[in-house]
Amino acid sequence: MKRTTFFTLNTLGAKRGGLVKAVIKRANAVAAAEPDRAVHLLTLGLQTQIDSVREEMIQLDLLNPRVQVTNLIHTLGQQKANEKQTKSRFLKRLNRHFIVFDDVSRSENDSYRVFDNGVYVQYVRFDAMDRLVFIDYFSDTRHRLKREEYLENGQLFQIIHYSTTTNKPVSRQFLHGNGTCYLTLWHKMNSVDWSHLFYFGKNEQLQFNDPAAFYTFALNQLLAQYPAVLLSSEFRDRLPNLPKRNLDAVVLDVSHSDIRKIAFGHSNHFVAPFDETASISGVWNTLFERLGEWSAIITATARQATHMTQKFGHDSLFHSIPHAFTNRVAGNIVSDAVNPNRFVVVSRIQVKKDVAESIRVMRQIVDRNPHAFLDFYGFGYNDPLEKELHALIKELKLTEHIHFKGFVTDMQEAYAGAVATLFTSQSEGFGMAILESMSYGIPVIAYDICYGPAEIIEDGVTGRLIPKRETQQLAEAAIDLMEHPETRRTMGLRAVGALEPFSDQQYETNWVNLLDKLDSSMV
Repeated sequence: MKRTTFFTLNTLGAKRGGLVKAVIKRANAVAAAEPDRAVHLLTLGLQTQIDSVREEMIQLDLLNPRVQVTNLIHTLGQQKANEKQTKSRFLKRLNRHFIVFDDVSRSENDSYRVFDNGVYVQYVRFDAMDRLVFIDYFSDTRHRLKREEYLENGQLFQIIHYSTTTNKPVSRQFLHGNGTCYLTLWHKMNSVDWSHLFYFGKNEQLQFNDPAAFYTFALNQLLAQYPAVLLSSEFRDRLPNLPKRNLDAVVLDVSHSDIRKIAFGHSNHFVAPFDETASISGVWNTLFERLGEWSAIITATARQATHMTQKFGHDSLFHSIPHAFTNRVAGNIVSDAVNPNRFVVVSRIQVKKDVAESIRVMRQIVDRNPHAFLDFYGFGYNDPLEKELHALIKELKLTEHIHFKGFVTDMQEAYAGAVATLFTSQSEGFGMAILESMSYGIPVIAYDICYGPAEIIEDGVTGRLIPKRETQQLAEAAIDLMEHPETRRTMGLRAVGALEPFSDQQYETNWVNLLDKLDSSMV
């Protein structure tokens, strides 16, 4: 019997980073290879219209239609039948009692400001299918008091109450289809972190002072419906919805008569300098302190699995399954015209990604070639780190040489015609951007860090490996490829030809074999 399989994420969407992409890739592969296995992506964060997210991703060919998407908080409530209210009917009713203005700042023409005798009282938004998404309510002094969020079926699902001084959420109510509340969530004062949750069940009322305990309770409720399950723990981060204990603790505390629990190591498990000479990061403590309770621990590189077994033993517990990236146009792009001045970075703006280092490298490249430029694909969080990055670009006089392109789903747009991809992370679990770039015939010049670059790149053959923090060496390697186009072309061709260990077929086989083993009564 195939276990019903749940791969966990915090949120799901078309525009997400490498971890989310990797989990989606796995779910798609397993669903395609094993039609008799039920595969779920289970999200923990607050996503009201999760069905629309799934629809969009299927339409974009990012998600296999066999993969089910479920939000854990949704599973505790009871939905009612579809009673979608049309946008025209809703606006007609509003106009009978209020004055309604289009929000002209949004080109989508989907949002409206509502006034009562000249006082701004509501802000209303619809989605692309004219379904009501939310309504904001305001005080006479234009402070947001609360937001009502709606499901695709027209049901009021969540009410968020806001502080009038900070405009941050203070509490949230989650509602059944009949309008009664089944869950109240409190935020810490002046913070988005969760603090207390109150569950109002039919036969029990429970208080949770730790969100991790709430999630374990909700998982127990959900998984009890299935005779045999597999549940994954995918991230160790401290998040607003898991501020005290991380997902490993949540998963390990789940009780079920026939369950297999797996953990995937998407990231490096050391603190700075992020190699085997360093201490173990505290966010991994739960995973390692309770090793005997896992059915399997998977890493993306054999090197990381080896480091773990050397430290903790349990050799049979650790498995290495590299990520995969199969490019449908591999090889074709290699023959595309190369812009001899163009370099690429594909990354989030995050501390361990150290995008600022690629900016310092570009300063040295531009010193040699004033026409050189860098196209940056990815996203930031509009936080101090992103502001510091823009300040560094200005300080190094690179404003005309650094182009921010945003997030793209068509990776050919990012890589086509580049001399090379610069990869300057301090710490990785794998480095999907390396695989993506090589699959398009674009060599990668990377720091040799834990983990990923050395497991994917053969130095001088399919790309370049540079000792970490050697900025000048990395810049010189980039300049060398820029000035020797035939060397660069040969390296790109070899990069494409070196990806068999990372093929979809090999990836699928690895995961099916592991899951089949976990399906059995003995692990």
